Amino acid sequence: MTGTLQTKGSKFYAVLNFKNESGQRVQKWINLHLPVRGNRRRAEEMLHDLIEEYQGIESVAPMNTLLSKHIEKWLEMNRARLSGTTYDQYVSILKNHIAPYFDRMGLTLSKLTAGDLEDYYMYEVSHGLNPNTVIKHHAVIRTALQWAYKHRYIKENVADLATRPERRKYRGAQPYSVEEVAQLLQLTQNEPIAVPIFLAAFYGLRRSELLGLRWSSIDFQTGWLEINTTVVKEMHGSKLVSVVRDNTTKTDYSERRLPLCQYSYQYLWNLRQRQLAQAKMCGEMYNREYMDFVCVDTMGNLLKPDFITRKFPKLLEKYQLRKIRFHDLRHSCATIMLYLGYTLKDIQTWLGHSNYNFTADTYIHSAPSSHQAMASSLAAHLPSVQPTIFPYVQEEDR
Repeated sequence: MTGTLQTKGSKFYAVLNFKNESGQRVQKWINLHLPVRGNRRRAEEMLHDLIEEYQGIESVAPMNTLLSKHIEKWLEMNRARLSGTTYDQYVSILKNHIAPYFDRMGLTLSKLTAGDLEDYYMYEVSHGLNPNTVIKHHAVIRTALQWAYKHRYIKENVADLATRPERRKYRGAQPYSVEEVAQLLQLTQNEPIAVPIFLAAFYGLRRSELLGLRWSSIDFQTGWLEINTTVVKEMHGSKLVSVVRDNTTKTDYSERRLPLCQYSYQYLWNLRQRQLAQAKMCGEMYNREYMDFVCVDTMGNLLKPDFITRKFPKLLEKYQLRKIRFHDLRHSCATIMLYLGYTLKDIQTWLGHSNYNFTADTYIHSAPSSHQAMASSLAAHLPSVQPTIFPYVQEEDR
């Protein structure tokens, strides 16, 4: 970094020398607002301070880039490192929130301040956005700016200086009790999403995990099933589609083995036999692309994530059951396990959580034998239900 003093009119200007992205020399003129007469020494001191301030910044071009354009560039350059779901979520945040707000202000990387970010967070919260959602916006901005800081496009990451909104705890419905789960399983056993409900309530599987569960991942001989595949929504062009991601779970801890007790073994074994019989009866009309997947409809089509989310509250209303989210079945599973006396470590590994707290992770240990007992204990409280092949195709509900 070099710089010189220049005069324009009757004012001193500091001229800083950068290189653009092509390696060509580029100058940045900064008005010192000092009259030429009698201020030479002061101007030289200010030039020295500016050179120190901008020292290490390799290029002036990125500094003058709009914040939204920088985030867009960062997303494209790091697309391969992000999951499809994460990338789509970040693009949505950028296009629907960050760009509309900051572009009208013309804020570039060099002009952006922590105060600008805090104003943005307050604006979004005041316009009805959940603070937890705004925290995700902060994470996107901070990560993109950290990339710029790492490449020495900016001298500091102002997002580190900004105060983000306080996280709001989810205060939704209370998880189902074991009696409520038993009633839910009993009433919905012949419904189109009976299998997802069973897997979410009994094993606490995430929606993406139960949709990705394969028959080849269930070993009826050894009595174990493996969670190692997910089904997620991704944007392909302008269309939102379901994508199967093999050997990809939410975190490394999410990839896990869970036991088949007599209760779950019988349910899944019967389901498998009925699906095979249904495929044989339907012949060529049956979609054999997803023969290895557990959660399919009557014609062999893989159930869609949104179909489950839309259908679940309708079933609760149909049977006059207490309203909860589908994901709350996972919380219900954890709560019931805790009620049955199992440790936080047992529950953590059962659900595939990355962590609970330091005490639970460090001092409480889990063993496969406890998982066997967990499965059997939960099964003892639930009714005997049988999977059925029903004359229903999920697309008809759209």
